[in-house]
Amino acid sequence: MKRAWFLVLSFFMIATGYSCRNISAVKSDIKAETSMSKQAGNITFSEVKRSNYNLPLGEYRVITTFSETLDIYSQLADKKFSRSEPIPTLSEDEFFLLLKPTLIKQKYGDIEVIKMEKDNSVLKVYYKEIGNSEYSLSKQNNPILILRVNGEIPTDVKLLLQKN
Repeated sequence: MKRAWFLVLSFFMIATGYSCRNISAVKSDIKAETSMSKQAGNITFSEVKRSNYNLPLGEYRVITTFSETLDIYSQLADKKFSRSEPIPTLSEDEFFLLLKPTLIKQKYGDIEVIKMEKDNSVLKVYYKEIGNSEYSLSKQNNPILILRVNGEIPTDVKLLLQKN
């Protein structure tokens, strides 16, 4: 009886033109649509991680290898938990951009990247400071944002604070 159902289902899939390959393509299309990404000109980026730690990381860091990613994630890992979160990997023509600007307008706030522009080999990152009630309650003032950026690796990054 199980074989009969399997044969009927297989015949139905072949007759209607569905195959396993088409089904997996639909799943990957859904995944691509649900990821939060922004595009500015030819620079597409998406948020990978957002946290708040007082670490000596500088205002920005360009991450191009898995070992650098592993190093950053080990520094950001919460020691209270024995398991860490999944560590993302990079594809071709991608890099991670870690941002940790000093807050000017809001003492206990967060940052939001508005857009990115490429000026020769310099990546200009326009961001704004936003309120974050969680950070205010716990008096955290060291927002860290990790972005996945598509494109060529820049020689320099300029962080530009936008007025609200």
